[in-house]
Amino acid sequence: MAEKNCLSENLRLLRMRMKYTQQQVADFLKISQPAYVKYENGATDVSMENLERLAGLYGVSEYDLLENSVEQMQVQAAFAFRKNGENVNLEQIAQFRKIVNNYLEMTNELEKYYH
Repeated sequence: MAEKNCLSENLRLLRMRMKYTQQQVADFLKISQPAYVKYENGATDVSMENLERLAGLYGVSEYDLLENSVEQMQVQAAFAFRKNGENVNLEQIAQFRKIVNNYLEMTNELEKYYH
């Protein structure tokens, strides 16, 4: 039960930190806003597919979403792709975060190899 509470709290805190609305995240996941609210209040389990998508959106691992508190995570800064309050394309943000995370992982591995 603690894992579910941790996940729901992490989802809420990350969404708020990134200044996304519940509707924006629900649209990104292709679910209804009331269904997403159930993720944040712990009433519904998050599917593995949606857990992966949420982790990608926020630039963290699935494990981080399930186990760590957001305050302990070193969440990378959000890249806001907004112009004058226009719609945010969370799909593009998630793809960009994936590229950045892959780059950082490769850089870390190369540093280990050469040092």
